[in-house]
Amino acid sequence: MKICPLKCCFLGWLFCMASSLCAQNLMFGEEDEVELPKDRTDFCSPGVINKSRGRGILLERRSVGAQHLAPNIGDIDGANASDIARVERIKGKIKIPLVNAADLKVLMGYEYARETFRFNRIGYYNEEVFRSLHDNPLHTNKYSIYITKSFNDKYYAGLRVRTSYRGDHEEMINFDGRYATYSALAAFGIKPREDLEYGFGLTYSRGFFNTNLLPFGIYNQTFNKKWGIETVLPVRIMMRYNFTPKELLLFGVEFQSKSYSIDVYRQSKRNLPPTPYYFRHAEIAWKATYDKHLFSWIWFTAEAGYQIPLNSRFDNTQDATLNFRTRATPQPFFNIGVFVSPSRDCVK
Repeated sequence: MKICPLKCCFLGWLFCMASSLCAQNLMFGEEDEVELPKDRTDFCSPGVINKSRGRGILLERRSVGAQHLAPNIGDIDGANASDIARVERIKGKIKIPLVNAADLKVLMGYEYARETFRFNRIGYYNEEVFRSLHDNPLHTNKYSIYITKSFNDKYYAGLRVRTSYRGDHEEMINFDGRYATYSALAAFGIKPREDLEYGFGLTYSRGFFNTNLLPFGIYNQTFNKKWGIETVLPVRIMMRYNFTPKELLLFGVEFQSKSYSIDVYRQSKRNLPPTPYYFRHAEIAWKATYDKHLFSWIWFTAEAGYQIPLNSRFDNTQDATLNFRTRATPQPFFNIGVFVSPSRDCVK
């Protein structure tokens, strides 16, 4: 089957339109993309033939290049601007099956991530905020339940509920309510053929900045032995090229967002209690991901790309007049990791 250029152009246009909405704070959740079990069964289930592999266990390290922060793009090199030397992030996650019936899958998931901003220059503009952020690990802990129900060989439904805790607390895990965000999604999928899948759903999120209820779409198709497409509309559009059944490349564009609750200290009065702030950064990432099977259930993954930041947002929880946003320059990024993907004969 040939790839339709008109269809690909339409999807690209749809993503660009959605990106402008995201830039206006119509956020598609806080990095809570659609995640449902992707294993094939005799019943209908998410995913198409030759799709990218699900990640039962993942260990990954990410590095983002240098960038400049300023109150506006015209002041990017002025005395008010600050320079980030790099951003480092490590992530690990695991999904454990609780129910593995032919028509019903229930999984429990846990994910931990740590993101660190390292500055080499801090300007006058909101200096105390950036000094509090510098070299201060930002922790993320996610607890999730995934449920997929297959009704027959054509229709399925999925549900995911999640609680996340994100902040700069000293310990690795902290269940304080100030760090908590909540999300849920429900999806309905249709698979008329093994090489075609589409669907729709709703995602709900209650985070630091707002509460959202937004629709999303699913479109996955394998065109032939080499080419396919995997999307969550409007936040992710990835073309797929399968070198072999155990080696593939994904490339395309994705909206990314992360938010935290952080403490900001007054440099002149460190003996005073810190001021809680909410911090969010979001980007449009153009990227390519390479996955290769190594042995047994072990896969290698590497990702490189270029991200275009949207406005970073800092909200003072005690005085809204001190809220502010910053502009940042684009930067390259690189991920490397390994993941475990069980063979299909382990799944009913």
